Amino acid sequence: MGAPRDTMSAGPAAPAVHRGRAMLRVLGTSVSLIEPIRRRCEDDLGIDVEFIVEDGKNAQRIAALHPETFDIYDQWFHNIDLVWPARSMQPVRLDRIERWDEVNDLPKLGRIDEGAAPAPGGNPAQRLYVQPNGELASLPTDEISMLPTVHNADSFAVAADDPQAERPDAARSWASLLAPRFEGRVSVQSDAAIGLVDLILAARAAGWAEFADPGNLTLEEIDYLLGRLVHLRRRGHFAEFWTTEAEASALLGARRVSVSSMWWQGAIALRRRGIAVRMADPAEGFRGWYGGLALSRALNGRQRDVAYAYLNWWLDGYAGAMMTRNNAHISNPGRARAHLRSAEWDYWYAGLPAREDLRCAQGRVIVRRGDRYPGGSYTDRMRRIAMWNVVMDEHNYLVRRWNKLLNPKG
Repeated sequence: MGAPRDTMSAGPAAPAVHRGRAMLRVLGTSVSLIEPIRRRCEDDLGIDVEFIVEDGKNAQRIAALHPETFDIYDQWFHNIDLVWPARSMQPVRLDRIERWDEVNDLPKLGRIDEGAAPAPGGNPAQRLYVQPNGELASLPTDEISMLPTVHNADSFAVAADDPQAERPDAARSWASLLAPRFEGRVSVQSDAAIGLVDLILAARAAGWAEFADPGNLTLEEIDYLLGRLVHLRRRGHFAEFWTTEAEASALLGARRVSVSSMWWQGAIALRRRGIAVRMADPAEGFRGWYGGLALSRALNGRQRDVAYAYLNWWLDGYAGAMMTRNNAHISNPGRARAHLRSAEWDYWYAGLPAREDLRCAQGRVIVRRGDRYPGGSYTDRMRRIAMWNVVMDEHNYLVRRWNKLLNPKG
């Protein structure tokens, strides 16, 4: 997989193509581009696969500006709002997706079942189907923007050995990200489309404000919220803003922070190292994210056929099972179940206590016997998505204000 490259000035170099064997280039992040999946895909499909691993912002920039340098874009649905207008992607034809009927309702309808209300923000259903005019919406058509794949409901992590973080209420409310007792020991994700969602949830939980539409703030609401957050930053409340889950796990692992917005993959990385952290089960609900696979505009002919084979392979079960072990759910869970032991399924999807120690995709123990998944079963967690990662209407203005938070002296 390798470390992210410096790609701020150019797209990634095209790899050498092995004679007689197709090469597929997949651009994305370390969330889903993991080595066990790459190796198994090569074996199953008889192709060579290169994973181009970047952080979310670099991946987005390459996707928008350099579609000739990759074949498949593995990213998040909220991100498609920034990439689709660049016309660097081509629609995914549903008549070429073999298991589309198995994909559950969450990405198609924006809620897991009738017991859940659609959450504000970048709901995947609202940007799933390609309309006749080329725009994206929830009205079903024969083409989609991305094939829905991995997703989860994230929250924040607390250090298990911090006396303040050990208090039961520390992991029960997003307000912990703003709590004075954690001043100087809080970290937040640096992408405005993700980190700001955590802070919106925290601000509401702390009683700072209510927003007319928390998934689409007005200019006045942006000014109010970012003004207060910048004030906190200048006082030293936030220790760091992180870009990748590796950075987030490093901050907690080095005991530099006590509370951090966190992706489950970061928590898994800490558990691989034997560092105990608790993922929160906030009373206010979770921050939802949804990933998918999109096709480069430059794809055609045989290479496009290979790309569709890769998309279909992701719904065959193995990839879904491996991502489950790294704590990301798949859009057709039933197919992954055949590749999971019953104890794994019961913990990750049914919400039951672990009957045995469970291992991650890399083979290390990350769940101990008796542990329970914070938030319960898959269905229970997806019902409690409070807000999705989102690109708001005033995104450009928001990012300018957000950058003042990241660099208050700049």
